Amino acid sequence: MPETLSVERGAPAAVLDGALGLALAATAPLRIEGPLEGADLEMAQAAAQIAGIPEAVAALASPGAHELSLPQPRAGLHALDFASAEAGARALWTFSWPLALLGKPSELRLRGPNHEGGAPTFHDLRFAWAQLAAHFGLKLSLSLTAAGFDEPGEIVALLDPAPALLPIQAMHRGILRQVNVVAAVAGGRSDAALEAASEVVKGLRRRGLVAESERVPLPLAPSAQARSRWALTATAEFETSVVSVSEVGQWNRLGDAQAVGERVAQRLQDFLERRGAVDARMAERLLLPSFLCAAGLGARAGAAPSCHYSTSEITSGLLQLATLARLALPVRAIVDGAEGEAGVVVVAPAT
Repeated sequence: MPETLSVERGAPAAVLDGALGLALAATAPLRIEGPLEGADLEMAQAAAQIAGIPEAVAALASPGAHELSLPQPRAGLHALDFASAEAGARALWTFSWPLALLGKPSELRLRGPNHEGGAPTFHDLRFAWAQLAAHFGLKLSLSLTAAGFDEPGEIVALLDPAPALLPIQAMHRGILRQVNVVAAVAGGRSDAALEAASEVVKGLRRRGLVAESERVPLPLAPSAQARSRWALTATAEFETSVVSVSEVGQWNRLGDAQAVGERVAQRLQDFLERRGAVDARMAERLLLPSFLCAAGLGARAGAAPSCHYSTSEITSGLLQLATLARLALPVRAIVDGAEGEAGVVVVAPAT
């Protein structure tokens, strides 16, 4: 019987999301310190909706400790509405895994803003997260039906059954194969987006890196205002891993576009100057599928495998989530390194 997973108030997003994912996959009980608000509350509501008990989380908006038991999720179509782009991306990172292990196809329709500052863009999710998820054997089709900047949009994820997850082995990133810069434009003129992409290419070339840029259109919802919006995503593909950085720009302002391009180039360069196969945010998000893989969930024959990967930075969220694993599943998670520095993550079956 899994032990209760406790999530303190103000816990990092990766900890709450990881606990929700573990609860859905392993039917582990949760104790959450309220009140939850914003994207955190939306995530708990979405987890309860996927489990078929949407009313179970009503009390989480109130102060105090709340007990929550989520049954195994239901396969099929799940349309989830969010007020923030952050919550939509978090839902994709979290709920794809327990749904993929059900043995039946599922579909996630994530409705709400999907291009906001600080949140991953659609191309972040498609070119970076989806590629790393494929290392685990996740069969995923990701599409953008409507870009949401200041208004709701929609991302659709089609999940095929994954009888058992494959182990990720990414201790070293390997040789840099290519860097692609995507200027994604929704409506109107694309001058600012193209200028920003050009700044990224020039900035990376000054650092000795060759990058290619392209402009791609983004679909807008019929209700969206008729003005240009754009986002910039730079993706670096290595032999064993991939990393992306992105920014959302201000429409038709070339001065801002140059600053956006310079920030994207600098952020990518900052990652390249550090060790680690994946960046800090992705390292947190790879823990949940590593837990499920090392626990042998799904129709797996033989012993469950171990997962290994390195990260450019160890975060508090990574450390806290690693300690929760053994409470819900027969696994042990080891994070080798100090917080704020590069390190290694190993998730293995419990001995």
